[in-house]
Amino acid sequence: MGNVSDAMKKHQAEQAAKAASERSEPAPAAAAAQPEPTPQPEPTPQPQRPHRHSPVILNGYSPKLVAHHQRGSRLAEEYRELRTSLLAQYKDERFCLLVTSADRGEGKTLTCLNLAIVLAERREFRTAIVDCDLRKGNVASLLQSENGPGMADLLRGTAALDDVLQPTSYPNLVVVPSGQAETEEIGELLGKQELEEIVGQLRRDFDHVLLDTPPLNEVSDARVIGRTAREALVVVRMYKTHRESVDEALRLLHSANVKPVGLVLTHQRYPIPSYLYRYS
Repeated sequence: MGNVSDAMKKHQAEQAAKAASERSEPAPAAAAAQPEPTPQPEPTPQPQRPHRHSPVILNGYSPKLVAHHQRGSRLAEEYRELRTSLLAQYKDERFCLLVTSADRGEGKTLTCLNLAIVLAERREFRTAIVDCDLRKGNVASLLQSENGPGMADLLRGTAALDDVLQPTSYPNLVVVPSGQAETEEIGELLGKQELEEIVGQLRRDFDHVLLDTPPLNEVSDARVIGRTAREALVVVRMYKTHRESVDEALRLLHSANVKPVGLVLTHQRYPIPSYLYRYS
């Protein structure tokens, strides 16, 4: 009897020791406590991009580019009508145009960019915008892009065309910014043979080339560039541009053997004054 009792006591002691051992073992890996994460340095704050509904900048482009932000608007449709009128003048639907105005503040750069955007809607054609206003180029600003190496560098011979082409959100639309130039060197740059070579290469590589230039009545730059483009689109602002200014701008184009292929009336709020009908 004593042996049985001893055996039972021994069995109970073994069970107690086993239970204690199980309690002291670590939990399974799945239930084990996770190690404390290593503290990471806080990221450097990045500049906040404006919300896509911001009234200042939308999708990186100025809200004034209605052909991009308001594709179904009346203004966007008017740019498409301008596109249709221009394409109808060319059998192969390819052209290189000076985009200029009589005076500053007419809306020539906005016209140039909006026209380029509706041209880019035709995906089978390639379009290039070239900011040839080496004095006050505004193309890069309206596209919210960097005014890096551009037309000035091409004319100096310090960059090739492929080096200065900037892509846009449209796969078939590129931009050449104006680059940086001192006022006193602009005349010399535009007088170089490289100008004709650059425009010639653009004509070969792209279906539509738009050259944004300074106003005709302010400096001679547009006439010099126009000799290589040979055709011009003149922007006129309603109730701002005087008839005499338009007459003088057209005279300057003709004197440089540049053909005006059309006039664009901007800021139109009322019926077109009769004195402008003959320019349409």
